[in-house]
Parts: sequence; structure tokens; C-alpha cells
Amino acid sequence: MNEVFETIAEVFEELRSEAGEREYSVQTKESEKADKELKKVNREYEKLLTEVSAEHQQFLEDYMDIVDHAHFEEQQRAYYQGMIDVIQIFDGLGILKERSKVKELLTSMKR
Repeated sequence: MNEVFETIAEVFEELRSEAGEREYSVQTKESEKADKELKKVNREYEKLLTEVSAEHQQFLEDYMDIVDHAHFEEQQRAYYQGMIDVIQIFDGLGILKERSKVKELLTSMKR
């Protein structure tokens, strides 16, 4: 990653971690429903862990750690993409002043 992206990523992470404390935040009915379903199945998962061998427990716990990390990274990517989309929209509308750092960020995001 380049310096601009790393700086932006740190700011995005801080904003994201404070989302629950913000005046404006997004919580959809779908995500609330998914959270409830996850809590329910997690209880069943925890019960299952007590019923399998230590080797299987370790495998399942390692697997879930990897799944959780992959989901987190995908959420981060989607969050960053949303922020970049907003920057591009604001840039296109002329809301952002012409700055080399904005252009550098947008250029670094191109594939």
C-alpha cells in the first residue's frame, strides 16, 4: 500500500470503529436479523464443540477464526470502496478542491 492509502485506511478504520457512537449510523433490518440468527446458531455451535473430540474442536475453532477474518477483510474492502466512491462522486461534482493528494489516492485505487 502507498502512504496516502495507509493514512486513509487508518482514518476509515477509526471512523468505522466509532460507528456505534455516531449521531448517524447505518443499521439495516437485514443486518439485525442476521445478528439474531448468528447468535442463535452460535449457541448450537458452542454446544456442538463440547460434543466433539479436542482435535475436531481445534479444527472448527481455527476454521471459524479464518472465516471471521475473511469476513472482516471483505467488510473493510467494501467500506473502503464506499468511501472511495464518495470521494469520486464529490470530485466529479466539483465539491472537492483540486488537490494532488486526492488525485494520488484515486489513481492508487485504480486497478
